[in-house]
Amino acid sequence: MAKDLSLIFERKPEQWGLRGDPYLWDEMRDLFGGASLDISTRDLADQICECYENAIGEPLKYGSKVFVERFAHGGMSSGYVSGEFWICIGIPFLIDNFRKIKQDIRL
Repeated sequence: MAKDLSLIFERKPEQWGLRGDPYLWDEMRDLFGGASLDISTRDLADQICECYENAIGEPLKYGSKVFVERFAHGGMSSGYVSGEFWICIGIPFLIDNFRKIKQDIRL
């Protein structure tokens, strides 16, 4: 398996914000495939925010609930992505995964 940024998406949170969040997670995993792990955590967070904005069509902000048609697959909050989830859980979780992967690579 290649050592690239898509690895940070392998371990997933146990709980999501809204039903569209796992689809955005998977889309980001694909977009980060081939990207170098040789970046800072600050740059990683910036890249995730940029990826979110490109995918959703608006900047990441706390309290936002954005409907994304391609993530709608049925259910009450189908297609909706939670800004709060990404700010409070998703990005910190991905940074934690990143740090663990970087530590393993150095061993």
